[in-house]
Amino acid sequence: MLALPSLLGLAVASQHLRLHSFPIEWQFRPTSPAVEAVRRQLLAVLDDCMGFECDRVRWRVHTAERAQELWLLRDAVFQAVAAQHCRDDAVARMKDLVPALHRLLPERQLPGA
Repeated sequence: MLALPSLLGLAVASQHLRLHSFPIEWQFRPTSPAVEAVRRQLLAVLDDCMGFECDRVRWRVHTAERAQELWLLRDAVFQAVAAQHCRDDAVARMKDLVPALHRLLPERQLPGA
């Protein structure tokens, strides 16, 4: 008598083939020291801010891998500080970050370049 394979057996076999036919090679590259320095500065700006939104922004800063991602997070950091303190305080904190961000990004990616 011919035995029919169970559906569960087929699903497991197809999953096994799919997982092992195209192995994913994780390539974690360490971020540059300049990116880490700007990341620390952005996190320091958020140091005295509390709440869900600030925690979300901190997580986004922590998980950013490139300078461009940190540049794009400026507005989120500004909004979080402005919500916790005041707009003037947020402007003052962000002004201190601009030179570091300008040194980090290539000239062609800066606004007005």
